[in-house]
Amino acid sequence: MRISRGFWRLPQAILAVTVSGLVGGCSTVKMTGTSRSGTEQLLLTGAWDAALSHVDFHGLSGQRVYLDSDPVSIVDKGYVVSTIRRSMIEQGVLLENNKDKAEVIVEAAFGAYGTDERDAKSGLPPVGIAPSIMGSSIVSGGSGSSVTFSQTLRQDAVVKAAMFGYEVKSGRLLWESGPLLSAQGVRDHFVLTAGPYRLSSLPEVEKYPDESQRRTNKRLWHKFSGQ
Repeated sequence: MRISRGFWRLPQAILAVTVSGLVGGCSTVKMTGTSRSGTEQLLLTGAWDAALSHVDFHGLSGQRVYLDSDPVSIVDKGYVVSTIRRSMIEQGVLLENNKDKAEVIVEAAFGAYGTDERDAKSGLPPVGIAPSIMGSSIVSGGSGSSVTFSQTLRQDAVVKAAMFGYEVKSGRLLWESGPLLSAQGVRDHFVLTAGPYRLSSLPEVEKYPDESQRRTNKRLWHKFSGQ
């Protein structure tokens, strides 16, 4: 019977990891990250997508419209402007890239575009031993280590925006979106050393980062098994 190379790779890899752990002890690997977390970006752009889905551009259908995005100064401006343009085109608006040739100008502005974070813990405070007249006593707030039973990390994203369109020649108001307000959130629960258990109002946020780790583990298994 012929034994595949992958059969030998797995035990060799396990042996190598075990020996390195016994000889080298504990080690920490630091990985660089982007200035904003992937969860934050998904929350904010998801909140904007939800807000934009309620905008009806049909009142400007068939007209040459220039989108004035100068008042937009949010961090995800490129994505936001692109999605506005796409939604306008899908609803029959004729986009004009030259402001001087447009019949209507639509202006967009944001009053809020950001996230809030909260951290809640439950457990026991640090416990230490303090000398007293009657002998040693146990006191809280000492130099010992605290015990955390559960922890919940919360992040909420909020978007507030508005758009309006006016006729170039007369300056007359032709269309407005009304106030757009959208909020989305995520919670990461930790119980003792297990977690996070994630819940989110957005499916893509709830699946991430479990989905990325699942794919990584699948790739790792294929690599060690030689498949």
